[in-house]
Parts: sequence; structure tokens; C-alpha cells
Amino acid sequence: MKWMKYIAVGALLSVASSGFARTEDAPERPQEYGWGKALATTESSPWYRVNLPDEVYKQSAWPDLRDVRVFNHQGERVPFSLEKQKSAPVSAKTTELRIFPLTTSPVESVNSDEARGERVWLRSPKGYEISIEGEGVERIGKSYLLALPDNIDETLTVSQLRLGWDKPTVNWQGKASFYSSSNMQEWVIMRRDVPLMDIASGDDRLALDKIGLDLHMGSDGPRYLLVVFDKPQLPITLTRASVVEEQVQETPAQVSLSGWATKVSADEVHYQWTQPQPLTALSVRLDYDGVLPVELEWRATAQDKWQPLTKEVIFHLNNQASDDIALSGQLVQGVRLTTVNAHLPGALPRVGGLRESQSLIFNAQGNGPFILAWGNKAATPAALTLDNLIPTRLRPQHDPETLPEAVAHEPVKLGGESRLSAVSPADRESQWYTFLVWGALVLGVLALVWMALKIWRDIQKDNAA
Repeated sequence: MKWMKYIAVGALLSVASSGFARTEDAPERPQEYGWGKALATTESSPWYRVNLPDEVYKQSAWPDLRDVRVFNHQGERVPFSLEKQKSAPVSAKTTELRIFPLTTSPVESVNSDEARGERVWLRSPKGYEISIEGEGVERIGKSYLLALPDNIDETLTVSQLRLGWDKPTVNWQGKASFYSSSNMQEWVIMRRDVPLMDIASGDDRLALDKIGLDLHMGSDGPRYLLVVFDKPQLPITLTRASVVEEQVQETPAQVSLSGWATKVSADEVHYQWTQPQPLTALSVRLDYDGVLPVELEWRATAQDKWQPLTKEVIFHLNNQASDDIALSGQLVQGVRLTTVNAHLPGALPRVGGLRESQSLIFNAQGNGPFILAWGNKAATPAALTLDNLIPTRLRPQHDPETLPEAVAHEPVKLGGESRLSAVSPADRESQWYTFLVWGALVLGVLALVWMALKIWRDIQKDNAA
């Protein structure tokens, strides 16, 4: 009996000592990371800035980039900070336009000293008259005059025109041309034959009602827009129109990561990323001119179920493309695209995920050349705050935005893809605890079995006597 106890105690002590005999973590080395690139510097500085290459976002084991490091020539990790890159994109400010339906006169010939050709008159019930001359006037159909409100006296930098109509009773698609004018006498063509549509499939509805523009309207530009459809009869009536003004404000810059496509059927294709990405937007592009109604779904991991995202009409016409689809920064590993009442084109749409772009600022401790390294599932967060990296009183001389740039160029061979499944010290300790508990349970069961067998044998001996 005693020897069994000794064995159990010895085994438990052995497991415990293996699990707890952890000294302080050894310093990190470059080979613990999957990939690396040498950093080239051109001038002497205590700090450098490096824009992370796309490979870092694609191959990092963690969506928050906690496994990014910088090592010096001696293989020692140097202090660093991760900062979001800034850009100056636009936010939307919407201004409603006044709408005036126009009637179209028959085509008439023009033969004068000033001009020759054909002309049509567009007239509104309020007495506005607009003359359109030139080629193709015979294709002028239903038209609308759009005007800024009278109280707008500043200049609007317009990036988009949005149209609205009540839901039609039948599926509809057509084309329209757009003109601008300051005085309703001289008109300049802005966009020709822009596709518009409103289609339904069951309870689903897809409308293509936004037109990209690059126009200054108001005091320093035109105040009027003209919408000319290519058909005289339409199943819709324009009821709303507005322009979207660009307003500059500082927001994080974006990096686009292409998803690789797998065609599933004639109307379904999947796009995936090697690692889940925290996406702020999704771009869907056609390589050739066309219009494609689609339904988009997403999932966070390859094991998750698909979740609905949106229904959109993607297009590429007249050097204009559909807008990006906004996301909230959630992790996305895959996107499923299904066409609506259409088949996939021969050249599959290109899907790219946009995530916030980051710069790395590091303190040049030790000797160069320095190495940017990434890709280690066992890594824990190591980035410092900028205040802990560059003292505040040194910022006037070492502005983080104007630090010398270190360029990631030549690849450095490190630990490779196996580091994406490396186990952290905390996980190893947890595994030891689990092994210790299971070991104790197994030894306890063995002790109970041994005791039961011993008691059974003693009973058999007593019965035999």
C-alpha cells in the first residue's frame, strides 16, 4: 500500500515540478517570428518611422498586430510604438435640390449663321425654357431641372448626386445624361448614359440611384443640374434629389487587402483572407464595363455561418465605379457574393477589404541594420504608447509625423509559417495545469482500483479459509 502512495506522490511532484519550473521568459529572438524585412535608413536619428508593408497585415497571426517587432543587428528587440496613419478623406453633408419636371418639344432643325443641326426645347410649368442642341437630341426623353435652394450663397464641393423615386410597380432600368449650368442658357455635359435601375426579386429590392460627380456648385459654379433620361416614358417619377458635399476631416488612412476568389456556381463566388481582418469597408469592383446586382454575406472565421451584409448594385461605367461598402471594423475572414437575377461575368468581380493603416515608430537602440519581424501566435502585446517612446518635451524637435523614414525592403528568412501556430508561455502553463489535474485524477482512479482488488483478494482468502 505504501509503495503505491509513494508512486502517486512522486508522479504528482514530477508533473508539478515540470509545470512550475518556469524561470523568467528568455528575451525574444527574430527566429521566433515567421517573416521579416530589413529596414533601410538614410540619416542618423534616435527614432524612425516605417509604414507597415501589406504582408504584415496579411500574415500577422493577430488582427491587432500584437506580433509585430523590430530587432537590431544583435538580435535584440528595440522599443517601438504603433500609430494609425492619418489621411484627409471626406464626410458627407447633404443639400436638397428643388425639382422641376420638364416637357420635351419635338425635334426641330437649326439652320442659321450661328449654328446648324437639331434642337429640342425643354419646358417647365413655371415657364423655364431650356434649349438642347447637337447630336443625339432625338434620344432625349423625360427630363428634370434640379436647382439649388435660393438661400445657398457659398460654394459646395459636390461628389455625388442622389435621386429618389417611389417604388415602381415593375422592374425598371434605363440610362440618363447629366448637364450643369449657371444661367440655364449654356449647358455643359457632365455624365452621359449613366445607368439607373430599380429591380425587385421577391421581398428584395435593389436601386441604383447615386451618381458620382466632381463639381463645385453655388457662388463659384453652376446652380442648376439637368437630368435627361433616354426614354420619354418611365415607370418612375423623380420625387427627391440631393447633392452630397465633401467636407475634409482627418481620419485613419486605409490599406486594401485583396481576397482570393473561389467560384462556387454560375451565380455564387466566395472570397477569403488567410487571417481574419478587422475591416472598415469592402470594395467590390468589375474589371469591365457593366452593372451587376448582388447580395453580400460575411463570416468572421471559416467555421462560422454566413451572415447577411447588404444588397447592392455594383457597376463600372464611363470610368465610374460603385462606392465602397462601409463596415464597423468587425473581423471578416470570408465574403460570399451571390448575383440577383443575373450570372457572374467571365472575369469575376474583385473584392478587397479595407482596414486601418498603421505606422511603426521605433527607437534605434543598438547597431543596424534593423529588422521588421511579424507572424508569431505566441507573441503578446509589446508596443509602447507614443508618450512612453518619445518624451513630450522632445516632440518639437522630433515630431512623430516628420521622423526620418525607414523603408522595409529586402526579405529576411526567419521562422516561417509554423510560427503562426506557436504556443505562448501562458498557454503552455495552462496546458501543464490541465495535465497535472488529469494526472492526479488518473492516479486516483488507479489507486482506487488497486485498493478494490486488494480488498477483493482478502475476501477471497477469508472465504477459502
